[in-house]
Amino acid sequence: MLAHSGGHTHTITSTNALQPNYPRGFWRGRYLDETLHRPARGRFAPRRRVEDRLDAQPWVVDLDREKPSAADFVRRVVREMRIRFYQARSVTSYRHALSGFLRWFGAAPSEVTREDVRDYLELLVDGGASASWVSVHISAMRTVFDKMCGRSITLGLSTPRKATRLPVVLTPKEVVRLLSGAPSLRDKLLLGLMYATGARVSEIVRLRWGDFDLERSVLRIWQGKGRKDRDVLLPESFRALAEALTKLRGPHGYVFESEHASRHLSPRTAQRVMARCVAIAGLTKPATCHTLRHSFATHLLENGTDIRFIQRLLGHQRLETTTLYTKLAQPSKARVISPLDALTGAAPPGPPRQPLAESLALALAPPPAGALMAKKSLRIVVQIDSCTTGGLLEAKASVSIKTPDHAITLTSIQLREPRPGWFSLELPPAEAWEPALRWLTPAERDRVLDPAFYELLQREVPRRAMQAAQRRSGLLAAIGPGPSS
Repeated sequence: MLAHSGGHTHTITSTNALQPNYPRGFWRGRYLDETLHRPARGRFAPRRRVEDRLDAQPWVVDLDREKPSAADFVRRVVREMRIRFYQARSVTSYRHALSGFLRWFGAAPSEVTREDVRDYLELLVDGGASASWVSVHISAMRTVFDKMCGRSITLGLSTPRKATRLPVVLTPKEVVRLLSGAPSLRDKLLLGLMYATGARVSEIVRLRWGDFDLERSVLRIWQGKGRKDRDVLLPESFRALAEALTKLRGPHGYVFESEHASRHLSPRTAQRVMARCVAIAGLTKPATCHTLRHSFATHLLENGTDIRFIQRLLGHQRLETTTLYTKLAQPSKARVISPLDALTGAAPPGPPRQPLAESLALALAPPPAGALMAKKSLRIVVQIDSCTTGGLLEAKASVSIKTPDHAITLTSIQLREPRPGWFSLELPPAEAWEPALRWLTPAERDRVLDPAFYELLQREVPRRAMQAAQRRSGLLAAIGPGPSS
């Protein structure tokens, strides 16, 4: 190594064998007089490096020291969320939001800044994204970059303001029409439990027969939203059915089984059942499964139930969430009397209220048969397979549907007469007819699943069964009693 001093050039050599133990980072060499360098002393002595222990935080991904790719970054973050027991839906939503942001960013995650996040959120708003979807992106960025990487990228970002909309609520008469329009006993039980308990659709489909506590008249909801257990009301209308089926199927079986007995019905299938029953009942409101939960809370509030008890039944953590239904309850049904009417005594008597159990019991009877006719391109033949007339009529029927290309048969249709003059038609779940309906074209299949088809069955099956019963009675009368012994 060369050193310049006073116009002269000197060569500085370093011999590791001759050098003593120098401090770390000390430059080893010789002075111009060929003597070894000596470590400085006093205030010029080298100081030990100051270590910042906060700099060694155990971040999931230390973006200041690592430069992971976008795919590896997403994989490590998703793994951490699963280790921390995030909800499956939250993991999916956060992964989609984070992947979309990194695809738009186009660079390494370590180069993300606050302005980049704000630019992407502005792009979402300009593209017509809802406030809820923007909130999901902000939560994903805050969880990933702030909590798991220590970047504070979302510092200063607040949750967007959401529009306050009142939910759809059905009247008691509309609830009866809806339950009456359910074509099968399973669908009646599914919708009836959602309305009678106020539980979410994801909680109802996971019910087991062992969750029915008949002695305490409660229904146990295990690990609902927020991983919390709670008890809800057990409707008296379904007590006898629950007691019989619990003994028959055992406490560990699902109430609503899928095609595989080891699995429960999916929430998406329950939503399709709800949509089909709304169409059959002829409701004009955009009712969903969650509408039954809103209707449950609103009707309880109108009947004078304490809002604290409603909060416990719904599983709300905050009372402010439950107070939404005070805006939906009708003042005339919430026992609200004008102060002037209270002083003068002119308060009119309230209308009679129909109990919840009575509403569910009336829903088991079919609605009045309509006058819609089947279209001529589908030839529908209703056949009575068996008929018994032991006091009240009971029959099993099947429907033959003939098209220009195929002919299928829909079976397992049961007709009962709970009391004289009233007929109850029970159809199997739509999944039971799925193998036969696959032979139809999409247009023909939609027409078979149309509400007009169910109204045709409600009209024709009782009529054919009564005709079969009359023919059987006439035949027995013509034969006469047997010879006496």
